[in-house]
Parts: sequence; structure tokens; C-alpha cells
Amino acid sequence: MSIIHCITHQLHPDESGAPALRLRDAELAVDGAVEELAAELKRAYLGRINREHGRFSDAARESGMAHELERFVTGQQDFVALSRQLAQQLLQQLQEQGAELRGHLVLLLEQQHEQQAFYLFVVSQRVASRINDRQEIEPVLTLDFGASMMALKVDLTLWQGDEGGAYLSMSPSRARGMAELLEQLAGFSAGVDKAAATRDFLERIETFSQQLPEEQVSDFRNQVVNYCVEQDRQDAPVAINELSQALDGVDNAAFSNYLADHLPADEGRLLLDRKSLQRYVRFAGRERDLAISFSSNQLNKRVHYQPETDTLSITGLPKMLRSQLLGHGEE
Repeated sequence: MSIIHCITHQLHPDESGAPALRLRDAELAVDGAVEELAAELKRAYLGRINREHGRFSDAARESGMAHELERFVTGQQDFVALSRQLAQQLLQQLQEQGAELRGHLVLLLEQQHEQQAFYLFVVSQRVASRINDRQEIEPVLTLDFGASMMALKVDLTLWQGDEGGAYLSMSPSRARGMAELLEQLAGFSAGVDKAAATRDFLERIETFSQQLPEEQVSDFRNQVVNYCVEQDRQDAPVAINELSQALDGVDNAAFSNYLADHLPADEGRLLLDRKSLQRYVRFAGRERDLAISFSSNQLNKRVHYQPETDTLSITGLPKMLRSQLLGHGEE
């Protein structure tokens, strides 16, 4: 990771309780602390599975985030001016909606090889504890990278390259109204239905797997899912030709050609839903007093489901579970 620009601003309530801004005048010097903070923010963002992907709306290109980013990449304003414009836009939205949001805005520009990405985070603080030099416990404020954090990412290279694709991604907090707030700030539109795309993709994977010897099917599925999940963890699409080259024990050309023939022509790069991928190779569910999880390749082998009676039957229990049950019966 290489951070080129970084700046922070603060959202806080004024004396009347209305939202207000404390704006920083200059960028932060990019040092180890900034790099570490950027890595933590990115890690928290990429760890989320609720990221939405899409593009800028036409309105955003005229006066919103896309307009300000365009002015930045074309040299019409510097990074400080860009950050202030976006902070003011966010403040205006809060004032119009009568919403409350407090925290720090962290804006980053990252360069990785030929790729550039812009990030905007809204991160709040929480109270933690530390032991001071006098061996006393005292409260300390620390950044909260949990559910309250919000994030936006723009793949500037993909956007400026005019290659299409979902170059804009976002992850709001769970607080009421924050999803709409983030969508308005970004000018988010044309969202990708990742769940639907994943269902279609996995149907093709399942059909292709039927051509393989039975002993290879489970490994094939796991390889596909592991690769796709790792791509999602990097906030990157799955390129069909790259996926095919990553698979062992499969005719790579046949696999690539099969997907090319059975997926829409514009879907050579797929954004997929991590939950759906993981469910493809593992069934899991829990209630208050019961949790069940098993590999999907055990269905109709050691595990059988009768929908008429809503009954799950297991043949050949794991040794640890069997010993616990036998020990319980002897008590």
C-alpha cells in the first residue's frame, strides 16, 4: 500500500447541537502512523460483506463527488480543496436531513502500481482503557473500526479509463439513515445485484462440475469459492480467465470457454456475494439452543434432509460428538 495523500476533518455538534465541521488546513505528512491507520481502515472495510458496488449518477457528475474528483484528477483543485468540498457537502446533507453524525472524516489517495483509488471514511471514537506509567487504569479515546464506520471507495483508474464496470463501492454504518446519506454523498447509482450474479454464476459452476469425476467435484468447488472469496476480500472482481488459470485438476481452457458461452457477454468480470459463495460449499444455521454446520458435499451422503417432516438425519457422527453423547447417556 502506498498512500499519496491523506487528510482528516471532524464532524461535531456545535453549542446548539447542530452539526458543524472542524476543517484541517493542510494534508497530513505520510509517515508510518498514517500508513498504519490507512491499513486498519482498509482492513475493516474489506472485512465487511455488505459492500455495495455501482457507479456515479449523472447528477453526481454535474455537481457531486464525481464532479469534485474530476476537478482534482485534472489539476483544477488540490487534495485539500477536494476534501473540504466533500466535507461541506456531507455537512449540508446532515443539516438538510436533521441527522446527527459525529466522528472524523479520513480521506486517502492510494497508489498501487498503475492503480489509483480514492477512499473516504467516517470513523467515530470509543472509550477504551489503558494502564499508564503509574500502573493505573485510565480511559483513553480510540478509533472505532466496527459497525459505526462508514466508507466510500472510487477506483479512479477504472473510472477514468472509461471501461465501464462498478468503480464505486460503499459500506454505510447500521445507524438509521446512514445508507441514504452515503448514497447521496457519493451520487451512487446503478447498483450491482451481487446475490443474483452469484446465483447465476454458481449454477454454471454446478453444471460444469457434473462433467468432472465425482472425486474431483468437492475440490473443484472449494477452489472456485476460495478464489472468489479472496477476490471479494480485496474488493476486486472475479475475472473468468484469471479464475480458470487458478484452478488445478481442471481443463482450464474448457472451463473458461464454458463460462464464456453460458454467461452474458459483458460479464467477463464478476462482483460476487461472499455469503452466497460460502453457503455453496457449506450449509450452516443457528437458533438459540441449536447450531448446525456441514460441508455441502455431505448432503445426501452422510447427511439427509426430509422436507416433508423437516428432519435432518446424520449417519456417522464425528468422534468428538459421539463420545460426548455416549458419555451423557452414561450419566
